[in-house]
Order: sequence, then structure tokens, then C-alpha cells
Amino acid sequence: MRIGFDARWYNDSGVGTYVAELLKALAPLQSASTAQAGFELVAYEDPGNPVPGLGNSVERVPLATGKYSPRTQPALRRRCEQDRLDIFHSPFYPIPLRVSCPVVVTLHDLIPFLFPINNRLKQLAIKSAYRMAASRSSHIIAVSHHTAADIKKILHVSADKITVVHNGVSSADFHANPSSTEPAYLLERYGIRSPYVLVGSAHNWRTKNLSSALGALALAQRNSGARFQTVIYGPPDGFQAAGGQNAWTQLKPVQTGHLAAADLGRLFRHAHLFLMPSLYEGFGLALLEAMACGCAVITSNAGSLPEVAADGAQTFDPLDVTGMANAVRTLLSNPDERKRWQQQALRRAADFSWARAAQETLAVYHRASKVGNR
Repeated sequence: MRIGFDARWYNDSGVGTYVAELLKALAPLQSASTAQAGFELVAYEDPGNPVPGLGNSVERVPLATGKYSPRTQPALRRRCEQDRLDIFHSPFYPIPLRVSCPVVVTLHDLIPFLFPINNRLKQLAIKSAYRMAASRSSHIIAVSHHTAADIKKILHVSADKITVVHNGVSSADFHANPSSTEPAYLLERYGIRSPYVLVGSAHNWRTKNLSSALGALALAQRNSGARFQTVIYGPPDGFQAAGGQNAWTQLKPVQTGHLAAADLGRLFRHAHLFLMPSLYEGFGLALLEAMACGCAVITSNAGSLPEVAADGAQTFDPLDVTGMANAVRTLLSNPDERKRWQQQALRRAADFSWARAAQETLAVYHRASKVGNR
């Protein structure tokens, strides 16, 4: 079986992490002596942004057409035929149409149907592309049971066409084994010193609810007198939308900007806590990454977050600023309680791996191939 994978979506987003980590986990399975072995993996890459760490077992094909370009459809049709593909996997909602093999698509969330994140015309176009992906694909991978339920409800897809495959977490960057030099590194590079708490900003900030996170931290500081640094990682868009530096002077926020995975792992390992009260997540990769580093996490009960967190993190209504502030105060002032949540985070994170995700994804390929050959 020859599997084509659209790796042009590799970038610094959650989808980019999915592309890189899943491909790296799939690659060694090509030579594994299992019932599902015996496949070849073809990665279609942006020639200016190839996926790192794939080794020599993956056939890499440069594809210079833009992901949203009108030239992409005929280019992918030609490649599917030329490369004799049995399956094509699109890791994001735009899929190739009228190709010569079954198409598997991964849907990470249904945010465009639930939140007004774009102008009306673009929102309509994205919704149309999602509907096309749902109807024209042979099978859909959902990254959580919550997303699968949304796909069934909103896109009217039958349950037998959807398989849930949870994301994994990279143990190379996100682990609970700090080096003795990490605190000095964080201080020198970013001006960060313990104790500090961590929150995230994002380009697509509307569902991240950073204002509630900052409000909870400000309330915890005001009610307890606790002193801590507030560290905001990621693009500045979300922080600016929440009022920016002038609105949160009492927190003295430190902004790191976008971080490489290795530095984000270092931040998680030494943070007193990570606060992530999103209004909606299709999976919530940052939550899993923090837990894998042994970081105590406070998150929301919205979207897929309680599914991923389980008993590994505290969950609150995303607008319950008071409840989150009380939890922050306890974690900052009670080392035993903080250690308990750190240990529970590690136990829960151990339930997820990219190796498992790769095995389950390969099973989807076999299922879609059989359906396509009927």
C-alpha cells in the first residue's frame, strides 16, 4: 500500500506539529514485522519548508503549489496517479478532489462553525471546504471524541465514517527531566525567574480566553499578596486583544514571543502552573505538552479539554475567574498540593503517544483502502 501524505501543512501551528510528529512515528512502521506493515510513505512537502527528522525511509516529493492555490487540485491529481497512491491523507480540511484513490482527512476542530473568527465571506468559504471534506473523503480522523461528536452533529457525518485518534506528545521536548542549567538559561534568555506562571497567546486568539486567565492571575495576586512573574508565550495577537501591557501592569507580564518546542518544554518544567481556560479546543495540544513536563495545570471544562485532562488537571468553567484564582492561589502557596497535581499530570500524559497515534492512523488507512476497493 502506497500512502501519500500532504506534508505542506508543516509549520509552527498545532497542525504543523501533527504533521511532523505523525510522519516521524509512521516512518519506522514501514519496516515493522506486523500485520499492518508493508506500506510505503510518500510525503508531499513545501520545498522551502521540509519536515525535519524523517530519515531515508520516507519518499519525499517537493510540491511548490500553495496549499490554497487553484493549481493545487490538478497538481495533486497528477501526483496521485503518477505515484500510484492507494491512500491520500490530508492533515487539514482542504482535500484533493477527483483523485484516483481514497482520501483520509483529519479534522482537528469545528471552530469556524462555532465562533466568528473570520469575516463573513471567508467564514462561508471555510465552512464550505469543511463540508466538502466531510462528504468527499472516504474516512475522517477526529483528534478527540468531542470533535467527533461535533463532526456528527454539525456536518451530519455517520459515526462509522469517523475514527478518533488522539494526538501524542513529543518526548524529545516535553518531558519531566530538567537539566540543572535550565533555570539559568531561562533567566539569561528571557529574564524569567521562579516563581512564575505560564499562559499562552495565539494568532487565532478568540477562543483562547486569555483575558480570563490574566484576570484570574490578577485576582489571585490581589487576594493573596503572592508575588510571581506572569509569562506569556506565543504570538502577541491574543495578549494585545486582551488589553496588552498597559491593561495588566500589576502582573508585570513577560512576553517571550513564539517559542521553539525545546524552550516551551523548559518553561513548562519550571513553571509553578500553566493556566489554559480556552472557550473551545478540538484537542488542546498545549495542555498535553504541559502535563508531559510535570506541570500543574488549570484548564477549562469546554470543548475537548476535560477529555484530554481527565484527572491530570483542574478544570473550571472558562469564565469562572474566581474559581481559577483560588486554584492559582493554592498551587502557589501549597507545595504539597502543587506536587500532587504535577504527579497526576504526568500519569495522565503517559496515556498519549505519537507511536500509538501512528498505529491507529495506519489502521484507518487499511480500512479506507478496503472501502475504496469495493
